[in-house]
Amino acid sequence: MPAPGMFLDDKIFEPDSVKIRVMSAEHNGKTWLHRHAFYEFVYIDTGFTLHSHDGRTSVLTAGDLFAICPNEAHSYSSSYHTNLFNCLFYLEELSGLEDEILSLPGMGELARNSGTPFPVLHVGLSERRDLVLILEKMKWESQTRASGWQLNLKSLLISFLIFYSRLYCTEQTARKNQDSGGYYNYIYRALEYIENNYKNDIGGREIAECTGLSHDYIAKQFKNVLSMTPTEYIRRFRVAKSMELLKTTTLSAAEIAAEVGFGDISLYSRVFKQLMGITPTAFRRSG
Repeated sequence: MPAPGMFLDDKIFEPDSVKIRVMSAEHNGKTWLHRHAFYEFVYIDTGFTLHSHDGRTSVLTAGDLFAICPNEAHSYSSSYHTNLFNCLFYLEELSGLEDEILSLPGMGELARNSGTPFPVLHVGLSERRDLVLILEKMKWESQTRASGWQLNLKSLLISFLIFYSRLYCTEQTARKNQDSGGYYNYIYRALEYIENNYKNDIGGREIAECTGLSHDYIAKQFKNVLSMTPTEYIRRFRVAKSMELLKTTTLSAAEIAAEVGFGDISLYSRVFKQLMGITPTAFRRSG
């Protein structure tokens, strides 16, 4: 990803190179709204960030994997020691294989490019090493350019897209099969509950009740999957929602605090500054 304020375009690729690249970087602060002509898959390796896409702000944490289609505007904010990988490519680089790639589950959006966001998938702890290994190999091939690097880079990109497709299938199955007993189902249920009830006075106990699990068990699974407690996630989700209101409304900080479920303006301001590094008022003025 570029430094804050920089806009991406296809000029970041050298004319004589294959248009496939993997980069890794640590993000701090904000990356301004930008768009580009290629596909971009983003994997959050460590840390936490807020991602704005198509007017909606999402909370992203370690293990999240998602894609951005060409010409879709998006930005990052509130990044703090957030390490991520960017896999950038042009679909035509897989010439002759497009039909097979696009027939994979979850890959149809690549062809439609309809503005419908890709889902944010979450990579389990046991799968993260495999994913990072693929990305690191892609990065190494594009940097060293040893014999056969272009062919291997394409092969690794295919492996990456297959990894994404299989993860997509796993999550879709888990979402549909609410009786499977897998803990991911409970996490999905909890996240849905938070999205529908974040304005209310909810915490770890309410999350446990909505899933039918003990408070300690659901807290442990949140830690395993999202690297944070339910209470931490709720606070970050509320901050993300408040950021939308700060930029799109004239509501006061106190009104926004109440609207997103903080109630207490001092608590809201304190949590916001902890996550963003600035006050809500300063964030609003930042443009």
